[in-house]
Amino acid sequence: MLDPRIYRAALLPVLLVLIVVAFSLEDGPAPLTTTFAPVAFDGARASRLLDDLASRFPDRRPGSDGDTGLARRVAAELHAALPAVSVHARTFNAETIDGHRDLRTVWAEQPGSGGGAQLVIVAHRDAAARGAKAELSGTAAMLELARVLGTARPARTVTFASVSGGSGGQAGMADLVAHLQRPVDAVLELGDVAGPVARSPLVVTWSQSAGTAPLTLERTVATALRQETGLVSPDPHARTALARFTFPLTVSGQGVADAAGLPAVRLSASGELPPAGDAPALPARLDGFGRAALRALTALDGGPQIGPAPDRDLLVSRKLLPGWSLRLLVFALLLPALVTLIDGVARMRRRREPFAQRVGWVLALGVPFALAALFGRALGMTDAVVELSPPAPPGAVPLHGSGVAAMACALVVLALGFLVVRPLLVRALGVGGAREDPAAGLAPALVACLCGLVAWALNPYAAVLFVLPANLWLLVGAREVRLRRPLNILVVLVSLLPVAGVVVVYAAQLDMGVGQVAWFWFLTLAGGQGGAAALVGWSVAAGAAAAALLVACLPDTDAADLPVTVRGPRSYAGPGSLGGTDSAMRR
Repeated sequence: MLDPRIYRAALLPVLLVLIVVAFSLEDGPAPLTTTFAPVAFDGARASRLLDDLASRFPDRRPGSDGDTGLARRVAAELHAALPAVSVHARTFNAETIDGHRDLRTVWAEQPGSGGGAQLVIVAHRDAAARGAKAELSGTAAMLELARVLGTARPARTVTFASVSGGSGGQAGMADLVAHLQRPVDAVLELGDVAGPVARSPLVVTWSQSAGTAPLTLERTVATALRQETGLVSPDPHARTALARFTFPLTVSGQGVADAAGLPAVRLSASGELPPAGDAPALPARLDGFGRAALRALTALDGGPQIGPAPDRDLLVSRKLLPGWSLRLLVFALLLPALVTLIDGVARMRRRREPFAQRVGWVLALGVPFALAALFGRALGMTDAVVELSPPAPPGAVPLHGSGVAAMACALVVLALGFLVVRPLLVRALGVGGAREDPAAGLAPALVACLCGLVAWALNPYAAVLFVLPANLWLLVGAREVRLRRPLNILVVLVSLLPVAGVVVVYAAQLDMGVGQVAWFWFLTLAGGQGGAAALVGWSVAAGAAAAALLVACLPDTDAADLPVTVRGPRSYAGPGSLGGTDSAMRR
C-alpha cells in the first residue's frame, strides 16, 4: 500500500533544508549598556519602606481589605515621589485564586523630555501566603525607583504601576496592558527582588504566546544584574525554549505583556515563581536588584527602540535560529510522510477502499478526549473550579476534596466517552475499527500528518510534536512492513516522547511534584488556555495516538495470513505470475 521509494525520494529536500538551516544561524544582539552608575537608588530606604508595608499589610489576598489598603498606600507613596504628576487608580472585577474579586490598579506617568516610546515598571502587591515579605519587595523597589526618577528628567516617559492578581491569573497585568497608552518600548516587571536566589533564570522572558521577549531586552537586564550583583541569569537551554514555544504558557505577569506585543521581562530572585511565604527579605539583595533595575532603565532610556514581542527566534548554542528557518525544517520533516500517505491514499481510492471511513474511525476516538476536555472547561466556566488563564503557580490553588472530585468526574466522562459515546458514533457512521479492518492502520499516520500541517501553519514549534508520529506510525500501519506487536508498541511510545518531554520541562521549570502535575494541567484546561481551537486540535491528536496504539496492539500477522497478490513463489516472474492465461498454459 505504501511505496518506500517515494519516501526515500522525499527525504532529499531534508538534506537541502539542513544546509539552509546551518547557514541561517546568526549571532545574537548585544545588550544595551550605560556608563551612569545607579548610585541614586537608596537600598536602605527601600528596605525600611518594605518593613513598614509588610507589617501594616500582612494579609494581601487579591481583592482583600489588605490588598485594597495597600493600593491606597502605594498611591500616596507615588504622589509623594512624583508630586508634579497625577496618580490614577482603576477598579475592575476579575477572576483570582479566590474567585471573582474587585481589584485595583494604581499607576502614575513621569513625562519624558525627548518623547518616544515609554518604559513601564510594574510590580504586583498581592500574595497567596500571609506575610510574603520577599514577594512584596518588588513594590518597595518600584516606589524607590519612582522617587529616583522623580528627581530626574528621563528622556522617555516612564510609567509606574502597582497591580493585583499576580498570585494567579495575572488579571491586574492584563488590565494594565489593555489600558496602557501606546507605544511602549519595554515593560520591566519586578518580582521578588529581596529574597534568596531560588531558581534561574533570574530574568524571565517567557510569553503566553509562542515566543519570548526580545533578546536585546533580556540581555540588557541580565547584564545590568551581573554588573550590580555579580549574579548571572543564564540563557535557557534550547530544549527548554523549544518546549516553551511548543505549548506557550507562563504563570508570571510578563507573559501577558509579551503576548500583547509589548516587550516585557521579569526580574526576580525566585525566577518565574513567587517566593515562599516565609522567605526572608535581605536588604543587600534589595539594594543590588534595585540598582540593577535602575541601570537597565537608564540603558533603555538612552538606547534605540527594542522592537515588538514576542520574538520567535530560537537560541541554540548562543546562536539564533530564525523562526522562518525552523518553519522550513519542520515542513521538510513532515514532507516524506505526507507525500507517501498521499500516494497510499490514491492507491486505496483506485481500489475503491473506503479510506474516509477509516479516518472517521480515528476521529471518533478523539471524541471522548474532547468530551472530557469540554467537561473540564465547563467546570471552570461555572466556577466549580478556579478559572484562571494563565493558570496560578503550583500551590497557589491547593488540591482539596472538590478538586479531586472534579478530576475524577472528568475521568468518568472520558471513560463513558469510550464505552458509550464512541461505539454509538462508530455505529452511526458505519466505520470499523482496526480489528474489523486491518487496513485502517494508515489512518492514524494521516491524521497525525494533517494535524502537524495545521499546527505548522499556526505555530511551527507545536508541529515539532507531530514529526515523529507522522513518520513512525507509517511503520505501524503499513501492510508491507508488519512488525511484531512488542516492536509496534515501542514505536508508538517512542513517537510520544516529545510530548512527555514538554510535560517534564514544565514540571522542572515550575518545580512541580508528580502529584501537582495533574492538578496544574487540569486547572490549565479549566482556564481555557489556548482557546477552543487548541482543545479540538489536541483532542484529535490524542485520538490519533489512541488509534495508533490500538493498531500496534493487533495480533502478529503471519505471511500465510496476508492476502495473495501474486501467483507462485514470491521470486517467480514467469508465465502465470499475473494470474494465469490461456496463452501461457501447456496445450
